[in-house]
Amino acid sequence: MKRYRKWAAVLAALCMMGTAGCASQTSDVPSEQPGSEGLTEPVSQETQEIIPESSREEAPSGSRPGGKETQPESTEETRETLPDDPDTFVQQKIIVATDIHYLAEELAGNRCQSFMSSVESGDGRVLQYGWEILDAFIDDVVEQKPDLVILTGDLTMNGEKQSHEELAQKLETLSENGIEVAVIPGNHDINNPYARKFTSDGTVKTDSITADEFAPNSSGRSDFGYVAADSRDPASLSYLYKLDDYYWLLMLDSCQYDPVNRVGGMIRGETYDWMEKQLGSAWEEGAQVITVSHHNLLDQSGVSREFYDDCTIEHNEEMIRMLYDYDVRLHLSGHLHLQHYKEDEDNGISEIVTGSLVMAPCHYGVLKIWNSGDIEYNAKSADVDGWAKRNSYKNRDLADFRTFSERFLNQVTYRNAVLDLRKHTMERRLFFSDEKIDEMARFYAKLCVYYYGGRMFEIADSVQNEKAYEYWTSIDYVSDLSDFLRNILEDDAKDFSHLTIHY
Repeated sequence: MKRYRKWAAVLAALCMMGTAGCASQTSDVPSEQPGSEGLTEPVSQETQEIIPESSREEAPSGSRPGGKETQPESTEETRETLPDDPDTFVQQKIIVATDIHYLAEELAGNRCQSFMSSVESGDGRVLQYGWEILDAFIDDVVEQKPDLVILTGDLTMNGEKQSHEELAQKLETLSENGIEVAVIPGNHDINNPYARKFTSDGTVKTDSITADEFAPNSSGRSDFGYVAADSRDPASLSYLYKLDDYYWLLMLDSCQYDPVNRVGGMIRGETYDWMEKQLGSAWEEGAQVITVSHHNLLDQSGVSREFYDDCTIEHNEEMIRMLYDYDVRLHLSGHLHLQHYKEDEDNGISEIVTGSLVMAPCHYGVLKIWNSGDIEYNAKSADVDGWAKRNSYKNRDLADFRTFSERFLNQVTYRNAVLDLRKHTMERRLFFSDEKIDEMARFYAKLCVYYYGGRMFEIADSVQNEKAYEYWTSIDYVSDLSDFLRNILEDDAKDFSHLTIHY
């Protein structure tokens, strides 16, 4: 009854007034960490084996202000229906991708050594094939013919102007195929002092774009959501995008970039005022709102709370309260590079975090809104293998890209674990042999591959029986990675690639 009393209170106010007034902080600048020389890469069958991808309460009818009890009829000649119910069909189909971290090819110096060293010492993103992944993703989108593509920020590696312009040119392929694109910025995209061009001698500074350059009517940016927006927030790069009369998207700029970019996310006070006006209008018209931001609305996991700084929107309780009052049930975000979701039963809000397009298994999300009101989300890997075959690429990595990308993530996280464990051993805080360090690093790397892919449920029951697990738990909080691993194991063991929300 609490929710319905809030509905009544807000509705009364509207009647009186007329209308209602992880990624981590590590930059992508070449790391000063030592390279891989002298480190033993994991080579065992156990480590190299890639396991294939595995296969609320309802609101009462007519409870929303505006009185819309039925969905609008589809105007599509061909529509997706349920096999056992031809009257139930997909009303809207949206593809969601995030954290593309695109770098203009020229800025990568033809994959020069300084660029490759930065990638190999990074967090596991397969940026050495970022161009191929994006092209494969675009092909997937054209084939699936969604009503809209949403890109939830971190469009570029570090906000390079040239990267923004080149990415916009590539996205024009979607526009040419009649597919709309709506974008919002991420923490990497605007006023980024780490915008760099890679050369054989290292890196040199290059131009980053400003908020004004990201905004509409600038080069390469005018068609991607802003021109078609039904309302623009004067205080930020947030806007309202109406899919149709019933489904509205609030594209929220959660980034801080004045005077330079910051990792953390927040919503400006003036933006909250603008949001409430849009939510009030949606409520009056009986429209269902889906909100979108780069940063997370909810604390997704112990990992995001303790190890990735500034993943969750600052003072998120204010935003949650507003969305609760207006019966918003779904929020979409990115930033974590992790395939995950969380259902806040107290407030009736579900948040889906789509994994980074350039981190194994290179996920994007397919969101289907059925005419029944149910929303179905499924994560899907970009078909790089198929794209490479169609374009006659003779590259072993691309020919079996799922295996390559997961092996690359395995190797990067293995190396990071080895470096961490050796560091503490040298400081005499740990006393493990090289053999134990190798075993522990293999264990940690395996968990990271499954966890970032949203697939920990596949191995959660078995990993705590492994000897390496005992080694990690024995060091408790001495190592940051041990705490990271503990939070992975304490997270819900479910398939985070699939979610259905019943309205």
